[in-house]
Formats: sequence, C-alpha cells, structure tokens
Amino acid sequence: MSDTKHIREKSTELLQHALNNNEALAKDIERAIYNIHSNHMNTDYKNAIRSHVLNLKDTSNPLLKENVLQRVIDPVEFAHMDANAMASLDRRQTNEILRRSSLLDSLDTEQVQPMKRDLDDPDRYNR
Repeated sequence: MSDTKHIREKSTELLQHALNNNEALAKDIERAIYNIHSNHMNTDYKNAIRSHVLNLKDTSNPLLKENVLQRVIDPVEFAHMDANAMASLDRRQTNEILRRSSLLDSLDTEQVQPMKRDLDDPDRYNR
C-alpha cells in the first residue's frame, strides 16, 4: 500500500471516529480536504485533517459537529474552513480580544501620537 493511500485511510478513520462513525460523511470530507491539499500531503493535508478532527471533537462547540452531521455545513465547505471559521462564537470572540490585546502590547502606546494632518487646520491655507 502506498504511503498516500495509507495516510488517506487513516485520515478517514480519524474523521469517522470524530463523526460518530459516519463513514460516508468522513469519506466525503477527507476527499474534499485531499482535493485542496493533494500537492502537500505531508504538511498541509495532515494539518488540515488534524484541525478538522480536533474541532469536531471540541466539546465546547457541539454545534459545529451537529451542523456537519446534518449536512447543514456541506463537506466541501467544511473542508475549506480554517480553525477560526470552525471555532465557536465564544472562541472567536476570545481570539479577537487576544489578537487586539497582543497588537496593542506590541505597540509602544505611550509614544504613539495622533498624526497631524493638513485637514486638521483648515485656516492654514487661508493665511
């Protein structure tokens, strides 16, 4: 058995387990992820499978799994989702707060001053 075939079978098994043993759905999702990442089997494909499986198993986000199982989220659409898109609303809000906080921390806000623009002094041109 080729390495690619073995990796794809194992990936399908992992998805199937995360999807309450729904083999057909697991195969559809694996096929879609493979179509997206077939040129990068050892990195992007494995990372995508890992991310999708972990998000399906996330007990704090049961709505994602339910929507995938009910095919409210199409397997191809699900395959294209990144970790942020799969995250629960609470997780996305927390991530955004952390992102903004990190951005502000990286700036030296005590030295940051508002920019002075020509439009701030309309009389400048009337002198």
